[in-house]
Amino acid sequence: MLTEPNIDRSFVEDQIKLLQRDINCIIDQDRNLRKSGLAKLQDFFKIKQNAPERIYIFDAYALKNLLRVFEDSVERNREAAINIVLNYLSLHDQHYNTETLRLIVDTIINRLNQLPFSETSEEIRLSLIKLLHQIQVKHIEAYSNNLQRLAHMIGKALQDNFPEVKKDAAIFAAEISKKLPIGEYMGEAVKSLNFNMQHAHTKIRKATVDSIAPVLLSRTNGTFLEIVLNNLKNLSLDKSSDVRKGTLIAVSELLMHFSIQNLNSYENNLILILMNSLSDDSKEIQNLAMQLLDQIGLKRQKLDEEANL
Repeated sequence: MLTEPNIDRSFVEDQIKLLQRDINCIIDQDRNLRKSGLAKLQDFFKIKQNAPERIYIFDAYALKNLLRVFEDSVERNREAAINIVLNYLSLHDQHYNTETLRLIVDTIINRLNQLPFSETSEEIRLSLIKLLHQIQVKHIEAYSNNLQRLAHMIGKALQDNFPEVKKDAAIFAAEISKKLPIGEYMGEAVKSLNFNMQHAHTKIRKATVDSIAPVLLSRTNGTFLEIVLNNLKNLSLDKSSDVRKGTLIAVSELLMHFSIQNLNSYENNLILILMNSLSDDSKEIQNLAMQLLDQIGLKRQKLDEEANL
């Protein structure tokens, strides 16, 4: 429920008299009226003065109609809706209405959670992923009640044919996995990541391997590792030194933070990846592999000592 903050009521009343028609116009059948209304709302929410009042106007008056614009038939109008939300986010310091953000997140998920995507524009799909990123940076609680649907959407976004969406979806998957217990729902996402580990673009393979450890470590058991283990081995031999380096770091993160049960199941396979990298063509990667093996050895020694106490 929307709570009424300590705001200037007269400012809100005056502005609503000016804006109500524009708020109504953004869902009008006339595309020109929708365009005009959105332009005026963009200008209104760009202004930083009276931020609490503008935030209240967004939450209480503009949000319902604005969310409908995410399905507008005109691409520029959908872009405008995203920009208005970004302007809204920039008005805040730390006080958000969680329900508002949850409704925005749910609307984005609906645009990206099935193939073919409801959102037909590649660039807008990318903007939606970036908007999800901005929301999680500012208010992670907006996601806490929707983890299963969010994970399903991530799995679909990772299958996007647009490389930039694949890359940013992988980054977003890692960010969410570090902050929320989403791992149990990420089976489809891990399968999509596994496929992307073979992508022709180096930046996709790098972003993908960078996301593997956070996603797997968000899950209480390690069974998802079996899905990606062969491709982890392959990426340790990748033609790109950045991808090989990222693979070693991912493997070491798993070895450093997996549970004892997972280590007993997968430690040998993961250690072997690091050991094989001791003969890498790059001296830098050889040294990195040695450094990581030393760190893991010390961690394992400590665990063994604690187990024997």
